[in-house]
Amino acid sequence: MPERAAQQSGAFCRGELLRRGLNRIGIRLTPAQDEAFDVYLAELRRWASQVNLTGLRSEEAIIREGFVRSLSYRVAFEPLPLMKAIDVGSGAGFPGLVLKIGYPAIDMLLLEPRRKRATFLRSTIRRLGLTGVRCIQARVEELHGDAEHQGRYAVAFARAVGPVPDVVRMIEPLLAPGGRLVLQTGQRTRDSLASAHPLLAALGMRAEEREAPAPDVGFPPTRLLILDRSPSLAP
Repeated sequence: MPERAAQQSGAFCRGELLRRGLNRIGIRLTPAQDEAFDVYLAELRRWASQVNLTGLRSEEAIIREGFVRSLSYRVAFEPLPLMKAIDVGSGAGFPGLVLKIGYPAIDMLLLEPRRKRATFLRSTIRRLGLTGVRCIQARVEELHGDAEHQGRYAVAFARAVGPVPDVVRMIEPLLAPGGRLVLQTGQRTRDSLASAHPLLAALGMRAEEREAPAPDVGFPPTRLLILDRSPSLAP
């Protein structure tokens, strides 16, 4: 009985933490979506002993930094039905798989070059019974010359891991005319934005920074860099 009570208490705390974060960013989930996040969290924990999926080690960190921050990308785009989206370097599924659960009408591609992480993503997609989402194991450069992907995506997501010009060069060829690249940024990435202005001008892209509320009290807000491709450019 004490063990069962502890499990129920833990489930309550996890659910309360997620709901509190979602309230801060103004999002409400259906019961089915709540259940999907419970299953996703369990899969992350189950695979953690075999695969290095994420640097987020605790359930609290996964909920705050993985789930809530990913869902807060909503301030940067409108999740229209059948919108073609791509998450570059999806890893554990942040933000792409989280956004697919939160906004199921999106047509999401998870791009992950590492085999074990791609295997995890495919397994979790099946476990959740999701449609309109798939994972490709490949580097982003491998998609540049592929007609299925070149110039096809209305929105692309990435957690910026390098200077803005390098990230833009990698992902811009996949954007449709008028497409949008959304990067979660840190100070280093924001500092590199100035060096990206010549490239952005040459590509006909414009930059805008937006901020979403923090996932919880005492945590920093989510800072996003939005890069829009000119609608006049041919794919």
